[in-house]
Amino acid sequence: MIANLPDEFAVPIQRFTIYPFERNVLRGKRGTVITIEADAMTFMDGIPITGKVDVELKEITNKRDIILDNLTTASSEELLDSIYAVYLNATCDDEFVDVQTNYPIKVELPANLREKWEEHQLYRGMHHDQKGRPWVKDKYSKFVYGSEVMEKPNSGFGFFSKEKKATVSTTQPPSEISTSRLGWIKCAKLLPKAIVNATQATLKVTEDTDASIFVMVVLENYGTCLLAHREMNQFIITGIPLNAEINIIGIGIKNDTYYFAGKTTQMTDHEQEEELSFKSSTVPAIRKRLRALG
Repeated sequence: MIANLPDEFAVPIQRFTIYPFERNVLRGKRGTVITIEADAMTFMDGIPITGKVDVELKEITNKRDIILDNLTTASSEELLDSIYAVYLNATCDDEFVDVQTNYPIKVELPANLREKWEEHQLYRGMHHDQKGRPWVKDKYSKFVYGSEVMEKPNSGFGFFSKEKKATVSTTQPPSEISTSRLGWIKCAKLLPKAIVNATQATLKVTEDTDASIFVMVVLENYGTCLLAHREMNQFIITGIPLNAEINIIGIGIKNDTYYFAGKTTQMTDHEQEEELSFKSSTVPAIRKRLRALG
């Protein structure tokens, strides 16, 4: 069984209210810019929306965010080196809304992440609650490397609507992501072949407290996080590349008291055992400690 962190650790959801028959530009606190063209959204059955739409945005920009939001960095087959993920959701009168495929939403990447774009691919989370779940290749989204603007008739409330047509360039980083589906999008690349082809090892972690414990392993120098599952009195993490440098993170809670443990080591054995020693802490202090992961 995999334990999840309490919701008070989660990355906060940013909320916006928009009029969908107008062009809307939403700016996230971490640098993400969302552009929703006029009439881009409809109800799930295709009926146009005439009222306000409530939009939710969550930005995952570092390893600390991945840990605190209980997210994985793996597809069903491979480990991923993640640099960014975004969650978008929208409702009108408590009903989910959809995006018209001919008016995709534009997600402008935070400026500090654009230089890390090489060989990255887009992955999708298939559930609104993506905790502990694998990612799949995203067939609804693509990188936009440059754009030209053209006008085309629109059958919605505006007679004309501007649409950007993507042009591909390998000499510059992508300026944005174009997506025709709400939900989770992850920007990640595969780990180097030397790590992927390495023998996989198993880590067994024991701890010295009777609190409810959450454990995750983070690969040093990569945006790769592996969740642990509990078996009896141990936490088991499988699929760790042999000889990899790792950070073991433990967070616990008991009777409204929080605990934290951290340890850096190297996977030198095929089956390795490590022990975590927990100390009482607070949510703000734990967040601060996790900044060191990058």
